[in-house]
Amino acid sequence: MSKNLYNFVSSLSGYEGIKEACNVDMKDVNITSCKPSILKEGCGDQDFYRNYLIAEKYLTYLRSNVNPRIVENACKYFSYWVYKEMIMEKSYSYSVSELHDIIRQSKNIHICQDYVHNITPEIYLNIKKLIDLHNNFMEVLVGTNSFDCDKAEKLFNLYNGLINTCYLNSDDPFCNGIETIRNGYNETLINAKDCAPYNFLQPFQKRPEKSANTIATAAITAISFASIMTYKFTPLGSWVRHRLSGNKNLRNKLEKEFTAPQNSSEIQDMEYRVPYNPS
Repeated sequence: MSKNLYNFVSSLSGYEGIKEACNVDMKDVNITSCKPSILKEGCGDQDFYRNYLIAEKYLTYLRSNVNPRIVENACKYFSYWVYKEMIMEKSYSYSVSELHDIIRQSKNIHICQDYVHNITPEIYLNIKKLIDLHNNFMEVLVGTNSFDCDKAEKLFNLYNGLINTCYLNSDDPFCNGIETIRNGYNETLINAKDCAPYNFLQPFQKRPEKSANTIATAAITAISFASIMTYKFTPLGSWVRHRLSGNKNLRNKLEKEFTAPQNSSEIQDMEYRVPYNPS
């Protein structure tokens, strides 16, 4: 399964065109032709069955007509569309991969096996956000006088609503999808001065660095935990307990030191004594 589900968005119109072609003559579907042995409860839902037939035709088209180089993204679009139209607002227990398997086995259509994704509500919302950005970018480009600055303002506001969800140089696929659109937008509109200030999208913020205090606390906690494990569960611990067997007070003192709370003033002083390394 491909890690980056979101990169089909840049070619969205092409896959939607294939789906629309598969939708021709699908308005009046005879639900009695649905086989309960295949779709079970889905056979009682005409809209669900119609979309199932569209999904069949879509995969059949991919198998016969689509360049192998774009099959991956075409299959990702399939995952998104099946979730949106056949799963999201339905009470059925299907997943995208299950519906794909039903089509593959019943129609002997072997395509998309490596690229089908089980979409979650969170992933779907992220895809929808990217599609909204993408579609607005396309609308900016079809203005009567070079660019549509009203659409540019709308995209500008959409982007700013997402800018705090990602950090600069993130390896998150969703954030990379936003960054791809941002770069394309800026390269296209940078000289469109009549659309300023909406002709440039600011980059993400840098990820905040962890403070020295946080690092010190984590290190001290790890050392204390290791000390407890060494004392209680290793031969060294057994040796220490044996050596202290004749001095109960000293043993109790050592136990308290091993299990002392981590917010003591002594530890806090150690935190502030972390050496400064100029960068």
